[in-house]
Amino acid sequence: MISIRNLSKSYEGNRVWSDVNLEIKDGETVVIIGESGGGKSTLLRCINRLVVPDSGEIWIDGVNILAPGTDINAVRWKMGMVYQHFNLFSHLSVLENIILAPMKVAGMSREDAVKEAKQLLARVGMSGRENAKPSELSGGQKQRVAIARTLAMHPDIILFDEPTSALDPTMVDEVESVIRTLAEDGITGVVVTHDLNFARRVASRVVFLADQSVCEEGTPEEIFDHPVNPKTQRFLYRSRVFERELTPDTLDLYALASEMRAFLRRFETEKRQERFLPVLCDELLYPVLMHPDYPAGSAAIRLLCSETSTRHTLFIRFRGIACDPLSEPYLDKLNLTLLDKFTEFIFSSCKEDGWEVCIQM
Repeated sequence: MISIRNLSKSYEGNRVWSDVNLEIKDGETVVIIGESGGGKSTLLRCINRLVVPDSGEIWIDGVNILAPGTDINAVRWKMGMVYQHFNLFSHLSVLENIILAPMKVAGMSREDAVKEAKQLLARVGMSGRENAKPSELSGGQKQRVAIARTLAMHPDIILFDEPTSALDPTMVDEVESVIRTLAEDGITGVVVTHDLNFARRVASRVVFLADQSVCEEGTPEEIFDHPVNPKTQRFLYRSRVFERELTPDTLDLYALASEMRAFLRRFETEKRQERFLPVLCDELLYPVLMHPDYPAGSAAIRLLCSETSTRHTLFIRFRGIACDPLSEPYLDKLNLTLLDKFTEFIFSSCKEDGWEVCIQM
């Protein structure tokens, strides 16, 4: 259905990607992953010509949409787009958001548009919320309404631009369930996401975009469990690692806990693990780094998250420290009791440049 051939794009002389080639079959759900700034969303927008590439071809149902004279509106009629931030009209109700385009663009009667809108809301699990305003909905509910609005135009292809990035983890499942249902109904989906667990669950094929082209593609199992390209392997490892350098004079415990929590939520977690993060800051990092006996050094924190379980491992390297940070004068029994309560195990080991604490969350 979609054939992308030798596509290139630059912005202000900076090459985004070059010679991109990709085939997307009818009924596939293709998920595009890659580094931030690697051109994933730009590629998605080229498919419906919201962005015009510098060179190459994009064929949709036998039509090169980049050729002069192509009726792009006729091509776009077959495509819908779901955005990261929903783009619902805040002054309209859920029902009015959905019926607007069918009535104004497709010329459907209000009676027919309302009837179909209610069927679509039922399809995405939003029956009974027809009269609600977007401000009254959760993020997951807004995204499901946005999908229903897209479906109201009967697209053959739906483009999803980071559909879960504005959602809490508890809401991702709502959107994932709808996208999987659409795939079962034979609708072709192209999804850009940074959420690799989400990509693994919804994709029939995963495309890794790197170094200005398609670096590797395959099934979720092939890409996530058995990547061949070293660049893919490095990307997948880095995507699971949170790293920060900590110094006593720049330490912001609240910001650190918030950053770690946001990162952890991209993976399978338990509530206990999120509750542990402020405990970590209060009962370990602060007492050690702010202790008057701590040398004028630094610490490095590295959180390694599992893609397949809730077992995540935290390493903290306290540089320049002479004695065990899990002992006096840094920590007392109360500190250790609180840390033990929220972890599976915690131990320390002496290193050449200090001590390292390993925590299994």
